[in-house]
Amino acid sequence: MGGGRAVSRRDRALRAAKAALAGTLRGAGAHRIAGAIRRRQAGGARVLLLSYHRAAVDFARSAREALPSMIVSAATLRRQLEQLARRWEIVSLSEAARILAEGPRGPGRAFVAVTFDDGYADNHAVALPVLAALRVPATVYVATGFTGSADRFAHDRIYAALRELARRGLPPEQATLSPRLQALLTAAAAARPAETLDRLIATVPHGVLLELAAALEARTGLSPGDLPAGTRPLDWDEVEALDAAGLDVGGHSVRHAALPLLPLEEARREIEGCRDAIAARLGRRPRHFAYPNGLHSAAIRGAVRDAGFETGSTTDDRENVRGGDPYALRRKVLWEGTTLGPLGYSPSLATCSLEGVFGFLHRARDGGERPDPLPAAPVASGPARAAAAAAGAPERDRQAS
Repeated sequence: MGGGRAVSRRDRALRAAKAALAGTLRGAGAHRIAGAIRRRQAGGARVLLLSYHRAAVDFARSAREALPSMIVSAATLRRQLEQLARRWEIVSLSEAARILAEGPRGPGRAFVAVTFDDGYADNHAVALPVLAALRVPATVYVATGFTGSADRFAHDRIYAALRELARRGLPPEQATLSPRLQALLTAAAAARPAETLDRLIATVPHGVLLELAAALEARTGLSPGDLPAGTRPLDWDEVEALDAAGLDVGGHSVRHAALPLLPLEEARREIEGCRDAIAARLGRRPRHFAYPNGLHSAAIRGAVRDAGFETGSTTDDRENVRGGDPYALRRKVLWEGTTLGPLGYSPSLATCSLEGVFGFLHRARDGGERPDPLPAAPVASGPARAAAAAAGAPERDRQAS
């Protein structure tokens, strides 16, 4: 696969400016004011849920090979958690959900729970040693159709192919795929491969997304086997080891499909299938579910509840409130760049990001709420419909925050 710089000069300049702003705000005590306001918004006690994806030993190297905004280095993960622990009480997801439902049992007023999405093998190899050393509980959401498989997630396959096109100087509009797939790709085309990927995932049903991945691989000569080792999913032995270490294993669908884009019965099979696969291996049903790509709807939330899960987690970066819907829990997505200043880890950036200071300075991104799925298989989208959908698609919350 093609290389390329993970961070451009423009990105570095923006990072430096943001770090400088964070230092000024922190020095002025803005994080304390923001925390007090957010505690009132939350109903007395703040419950912050964090979403990670991949953990790597070397961020710079991994970011040259795969989606940077899904990766955190082991060193940064440790520093983020250590900084959190100085002001927040780190609890399990089950305890966080209980606090949101019933309130805290003690004097604590700020609680945080840690989660990992998708089920990458490095959650076991890299993240688990950090979590164990710090005695931090966590939930790992697993897309069971990939567990122990040689296959790779559609988002990793498409990103690799789009980046290869870019390396060759070809924009998505010139991929020369079949007319139907090219229309979808052209409608979602953006300046960067990650942005194009976000638009595709937000609008294209999973089956068509797999067709697009295969077509792009044929166009570029890539295959899932060419993807970097860091994109490997967990195998079942590793899942069992996470469970044995005290981590909570949650459901994340079977195929990592955007559930509101599927017919409702198919979405139910995705939800129940991952539940049953985890129960078969671990001897008990998972308690928690995370919506793939953060996309959810009223019907999807109801399907998660009907499947026996206790919670459903989104990636909507908003405050969790006392008595809120346990099937619409809100999480902040973190990665290396969340706390990365021009000279490395920035405590000021971490403070302003985690305390919600930056949330007061810009309008909240559109969340993952979508219309309910169709009761039957959707009609294939034509170019005009695809263009309209892609034009209105927001970037996914996992992008740089």
